[in-house]
Amino acid sequence: MENYNDIKINFETFIQSFKTDDNDLEFRKKSFNHFLKSGFPKPKDESWKYSPLVKDLKKFSSFNFKNSNTKELPKNLLENYDHYSIVFADGVLIANDIREQGLVIKKNNSFLKSVKKEGVNPVLNLNNAFADKGYLIEVEADTIISKPIVVYHYYSNNFSSSFVSAKNFILLNENANITVFEKVIYDSSIEFLITANTEIFLAKGAKLKKYDLNSDNKYSTIFNFVKANLDSNSDLEYFTFSEDVNSCRDETIVNLNGKNCYASINAIQLLHSNCNHEIKLQINHNEEHTRSSQFVKSVLHDSATAAFQGKIFVDSKAQKTDGYQLSKALLLSDTAKFFSKPELEIYADDVKCSHGSSSGSIDKESVFYLRSRGINEQDAKQMMIKGFLAEVIEKITDEKFKKIFSKKLGHNSDDV
Repeated sequence: MENYNDIKINFETFIQSFKTDDNDLEFRKKSFNHFLKSGFPKPKDESWKYSPLVKDLKKFSSFNFKNSNTKELPKNLLENYDHYSIVFADGVLIANDIREQGLVIKKNNSFLKSVKKEGVNPVLNLNNAFADKGYLIEVEADTIISKPIVVYHYYSNNFSSSFVSAKNFILLNENANITVFEKVIYDSSIEFLITANTEIFLAKGAKLKKYDLNSDNKYSTIFNFVKANLDSNSDLEYFTFSEDVNSCRDETIVNLNGKNCYASINAIQLLHSNCNHEIKLQINHNEEHTRSSQFVKSVLHDSATAAFQGKIFVDSKAQKTDGYQLSKALLLSDTAKFFSKPELEIYADDVKCSHGSSSGSIDKESVFYLRSRGINEQDAKQMMIKGFLAEVIEKITDEKFKKIFSKKLGHNSDDV
């Protein structure tokens, strides 16, 4: 039986120093008690069976909170195109730049009552208990935001806390349209735990494009949770690029609650050394005439481990559902591991749903063909890898970000 006495002390200290109202405080206490009942996830828990966090969370039997002196993001880390910026430095929101009518960005000072639900996910309960002020993005009805919003999460070499937790909201009213790019930048070399919980609400006809980049993280343990609720005729495009993350679980739940809404969830895992990354997706078709697509590709070098758990759920009233799911992995060493668990749970009879998963090594005949054209073996393999992952990037509908992520693979922007 795990001993969480130190975390209990951490929680008592945290809530005494955290300014909040009575309702919020009560919710945090309930969430923390739910966490204590289950503790951190265990290997016997089916939904955590392949998660790297099961072993890595054991490192955090106590939390250390320290203030940072970092007050700004180094200018060389800013994106070089016109955008609105939200900046977190060492877990603290330090800057946001909003200048457009119809758009509101501010600190998330309180939880929304509609999502105040403690649940069965132990790490999410921990986040609800400790979450500091994240961001809230709201777009008014019939508003198209012309520039992307870039959310920077910067961890400096001055960072010395062991735990960062935030809760964020993206709220799009009817027919609103926005693009959000969230990227994490690590200069810190200490071990710490990050939990992030983002709630997304898309009203009728709203369209959100959300792109996430998490790379070169050698030390931290990360739990990212995204929950999206879509009303009729709304669209969600969500793409994540995870490269060389030490230990991470990206968990996403999408509820398709209105007719003719659509969710496209795409991801890349590119891992070396002993990196571990897990993607867990669940798309719930709760209404008829809804569509979804899940497309994940993984490239694993050395002793890297990746996992994909994807589920399509179709309610009994969700006739005319169209659901698609596919995961593919390239294993480039004998010690790399890939776990896949695709699922369909269907209670309607007039649907079109499919899922598939495959893993293997680089095709030797294709490498031989490229070598016969004067390309050396290493370059031939790199071309194969880039071509394999580029298929996911082709799913990105925003040309600017298609070029940005294509560049991450080593392509020229004109190649896309």
